[in-house]
Amino acid sequence: MKRFQQLLVGVANHPTDDELIRYVSAVVHLGTARSVHFVHVTSGAATSAGALEQIQRRVSAQFRPGEAPVEVHCDVFEGPLEDRLLGVGLERKSDLILVGHGRGREGRKSLARRLAMKAPCSVWMVPEGSPPALNRILVPVDYSEPSADALAIGAELLRLHETGELLSLHVYFNDAVTSFEEYATVQREREEGVLRSFDNRVARLGVPIRPLVAQGADVAQAVTRAADQHKADLVIMSTRGRSRSAAVLLGSVTEDVIIAARHPLLVVKHFGAKLGLLQALLHVIEHGPSTHYN
Repeated sequence: MKRFQQLLVGVANHPTDDELIRYVSAVVHLGTARSVHFVHVTSGAATSAGALEQIQRRVSAQFRPGEAPVEVHCDVFEGPLEDRLLGVGLERKSDLILVGHGRGREGRKSLARRLAMKAPCSVWMVPEGSPPALNRILVPVDYSEPSADALAIGAELLRLHETGELLSLHVYFNDAVTSFEEYATVQREREEGVLRSFDNRVARLGVPIRPLVAQGADVAQAVTRAADQHKADLVIMSTRGRSRSAAVLLGSVTEDVIIAARHPLLVVKHFGAKLGLLQALLHVIEHGPSTHYN
């Protein structure tokens, strides 16, 4: 997988950074990253004194000099947090930003939400207490190209992890039907060609996928509920979807999931937006699992 090579990690110079750094280390050891840049943003020179040394000490506990499989950089900057992270991400051509979220610290979740909407790259939010595991990945799908790309990323992460389960979740809402069986009959008459095309391409990913279906007018709530019910280690969502089906994963839905998130959440910024559905899904097959970079 070529898209997550340059990682940018926003750290708070706080003890909760230790969990985030361990999580980042697990992501790095999947073998896709080439460099990791840990960035702390302060409000002034007085608060930055000693911060770099503290961050380097925390990072070196997980990324030992000479042993890390990637290039590791640590920096401290002054200025507005969001602007600085976005600026550093653009300067370093980051393709993935990771940020933590401590319990009771709504500001960090707000940061993740703003980054997910503004950053030109994907954003991975890691709530405090999240184990560095990828045993079960949940991907909401609406049969659009962006959701197909998100599903392909989930499949490739599991291939790199060499174990785990991929769950695809479709949320439907239709006042005219009372059950999924009735919904399937009505909707598939309208969507038959789209669904057949999507299902055929998903089958080529080479990773078993367990389809889930949920009913509800609130897509974000249904996604969060499914993540809790199935104990998902990671939820992957696209920032925007386009679909003929009843549930459309719009940017506002992703934003609502970020607000409610209790599980790690990867918000995909779209590699697949300029690709056809077939190309997006077959990308992982053509390139195969990555190896570690030394």
